[in-house]
Amino acid sequence: MRIAIIGGGLAGLTAAAYLSDNGNTSGTVFERSPQLGGRAFTYEKSGFTLNYGAHAVYGIDRHTLHAMEEELHLKFQSKQVDKRKVMYAKHGRLTPAPLDFVNIMKTNVLTPMEKVRFVAEIAAVIGNIHHLKQYRTLGEYLEQSHSSADVKELWEHLVCSNFFITPEEARKVPGSVISEYYHNLFLSSRPVSYILGSWATITDQLINKIKDNESWEIAVKEPVESITMEDGKFVLNTKTRQQLVYDQVIFAMPVQQVTKLLEETPWASALDPYKNNTSTEVLVYDVGFSKVVARPFHYISDIDHKIFISDVSATDITVAPVHGQLLQGIAYLNDDFPDEEQKKQYLEQKTQQMEALFDTYYPNWREFVEVKRVSKKAMVASVKNIYTNQLLPNRLAGVPFFFCGDGCQGKGELAERAFSSGRAVAQMILEQANTKALSI
Repeated sequence: MRIAIIGGGLAGLTAAAYLSDNGNTSGTVFERSPQLGGRAFTYEKSGFTLNYGAHAVYGIDRHTLHAMEEELHLKFQSKQVDKRKVMYAKHGRLTPAPLDFVNIMKTNVLTPMEKVRFVAEIAAVIGNIHHLKQYRTLGEYLEQSHSSADVKELWEHLVCSNFFITPEEARKVPGSVISEYYHNLFLSSRPVSYILGSWATITDQLINKIKDNESWEIAVKEPVESITMEDGKFVLNTKTRQQLVYDQVIFAMPVQQVTKLLEETPWASALDPYKNNTSTEVLVYDVGFSKVVARPFHYISDIDHKIFISDVSATDITVAPVHGQLLQGIAYLNDDFPDEEQKKQYLEQKTQQMEALFDTYYPNWREFVEVKRVSKKAMVASVKNIYTNQLLPNRLAGVPFFFCGDGCQGKGELAERAFSSGRAVAQMILEQANTKALSI
């Protein structure tokens, strides 16, 4: 079976790694950019390792990566963020983030009675009996809830933190999605971790596994420009090659790009419900210091301004030079602006708020900057998981392709959905191939 995978991000590389591990397949991974990894692309600058956007792994012991580690024989190490050094800032006051029972007892964001109520809510989520899953959205649940304003704000803020969206958008996330996500996360013994050495530790191994199979090739800087079907086969034309024939095609790229590529084909109308999906974008502010400027905590989330800063090098010492420090600030963004000028002013304001947070907790930080990178509209997820959007299924009725990526249906959020959907699609194709072989 000859397979084309269009997109060399986490999902495409995962699917290709599983398929190339099977000796009865051959194929090509097409990537339009010069490098693989997509938004998980990692590069080094002045001794610092930088990622595009956030790269924390939530609930790694219950994560798809855990299954991939065993099935693909991946080797990597991870380290958990110190929960005792995760802080919330509210109205100018610092308090421990209520991540577990110990922190809940210490935090000042809830009163003693509210803490009891919130612990009961967590227990209901863990037991999969919380009423939240019955509501269309978090907002509808909070409107019906008798919880205090502080408990409601905490629910909003948790969803902001894990889905990388504003409180307004957090209220649009389906109750079933939140319930399933936190059921998994609250049961995890390692809620927030980093892969030591960053995403490159994973992507490099996936790439090497693909390259180990001589029947597979990786084609970078080669976007697919058209696709047709002839005699039950798929014919692809790329920027540099014509009439490439494949038995199966996997789309491993944002659905917005899929609809564009297929807009002149017989399958275009089947994708209409997904073509207006909106993406999750954030402002990312990476800054590397020549020394450890300050280390009051490993993570601080400013509830008032919807901004957080991670001291990445406090958890993963491999991402900064010896004695250096790497921080990553992220601001959740609104995306409803009447014109570009207002959007520009809003982004500038967010940048200033971020730098003010640096000024507060990392005094004189500007004197020690070695590396700085500001991405004012970095895509975190290609499809924002809110009720007005629809995640693309791995198979679509009347369409002969497979789909995977963080905008597709799968387990978890963000990178995990890319991994899980890529893995699921590969397993579907291999099962199909085995069934066909047995029938011959």
